Amino acid sequence: MIKLRRFSLSDLEQIMEIEKVSFPNRKPFSEDYFRKLYQKYPEGFIVARDKGKILGYAVGEAQKDCGKIISIAVHPAWRKKGVGKKLANFYIEHLKKKNLKEIFLRVRKNNLAAISFYKNLGFQILKTIKNYYQNGDDADLIERKI
Repeated sequence: MIKLRRFSLSDLEQIMEIEKVSFPNRKPFSEDYFRKLYQKYPEGFIVARDKGKILGYAVGEAQKDCGKIISIAVHPAWRKKGVGKKLANFYIEHLKKKNLKEIFLRVRKNNLAAISFYKNLGFQILKTIKNYYQNGDDADLIERKI
């Protein structure tokens, strides 16, 4: 049974594996980056587990007037099984409790699977940001009212 809980540093090795297999076309975030995210957003860093194995993670922040998803990733073996949706919905509910009204994120314009995932959760593309990523890829800024 899939359970959600806050990230702990003991999860880092499994998170790094998910990061590597989830984003093969870019340099994975470093362990140091994940440690910094955890220090900065401990409430907004969650993992999905089943029988002690980390299946995916989500990290985001509650800003002054909106929420921001920094990253959601699910191990390929667990995709299309509701893990990503469960992570995203948990984070959306977390933001609702903080009385925030909208949530934003940026996603690579060519990441059609991620764009479809977010659209199915009620997100809409607001605009394209040209050359957003270091390699020159464009990003779509997407948003959902909550």
